Amino acid sequence: MASDFTGGPGFLAFVVTFALVGAGVLLFLSLSRHLRKVRAQAAREAAEREAQAAASSPDDAVDDAVDEASSGDGEGRDGGGDEVTGEPGDR
Repeated sequence: MASDFTGGPGFLAFVVTFALVGAGVLLFLSLSRHLRKVRAQAAREAAEREAQAAASSPDDAVDDAVDEASSGDGEGRDGGGDEVTGEPGDR
């Protein structure tokens, strides 16, 4: 029984695989850099909001907290309830 097998996928397959791995590594590094930048920006914005809240009068801060806690949609503070728009019985 003679075999016609002459070798593996060859050098070209190695180059293509190496290029794909290299592209994946570069993509991962870029994603990490971008997420780090976004996380730092969010922290900066949160600090600015806290500074603005501290600068406002205490009565305004209490009123704002009450407004945020009761949005009036019956979903609670986070708005992540399971109410579906257009259900029978909606307001």
